[in-house]
Amino acid sequence: MTVGPSEILEECRARFGPAPRSFGRWDHWRHLRLAPPLWLQLNREDLLWDVLGGHRDALTRGQVVWGHVVRANTPLFEAGRGDSPASVVYSFAPVFDDEPDELALVAQRLFRLSGSPQEDPELRKLATSIADEKARELRVPVPPSLAGSEPVFLTTVLVSRRHLPSGYLSASQFPLVAHPDVKGAMILPSRFWPESLIRDWTNRPSG
Repeated sequence: MTVGPSEILEECRARFGPAPRSFGRWDHWRHLRLAPPLWLQLNREDLLWDVLGGHRDALTRGQVVWGHVVRANTPLFEAGRGDSPASVVYSFAPVFDDEPDELALVAQRLFRLSGSPQEDPELRKLATSIADEKARELRVPVPPSLAGSEPVFLTTVLVSRRHLPSGYLSASQFPLVAHPDVKGAMILPSRFWPESLIRDWTNRPSG
């Protein structure tokens, strides 16, 4: 029997548990924390620190929703070492629970803006930001002209390879933990994913 996207998401939510959540010190440290990679430790001005600073709140209070990559460093789509940031879109609107492909369309529209001339100041700012791999979008509302009638947000996450079942982005869509008041959205660690989703990821080739 085919398992639908909303059923997968509901299983993720059940495994993760209702907010507020508490995690043991060892459990949190070993399996859940987002550790800053060396390149980030050497750049204390990077706004990605704001993301890491909010990840504990995301874990304890956040909601599991679908996220979709807009832009990510190419090495993240291949087996290897090293964690890197990625721009993703997500929404708290329930309509996306069973229609995550709609988020994929928003992500595609945003990516097509990259570096392109735009008359609208809001779109021009997004186009410039998406084209810059060092830019950090932190819970930026996506304009309705790109997202439609439901609120969709663009943010930056640190992709932790150990949080992914394959160790890399074998797909562009994944469960994301986010909260309306927290900048530190993060990919839901795969220990909370259902087996059907893990199999789907691990059966995909690298690259």
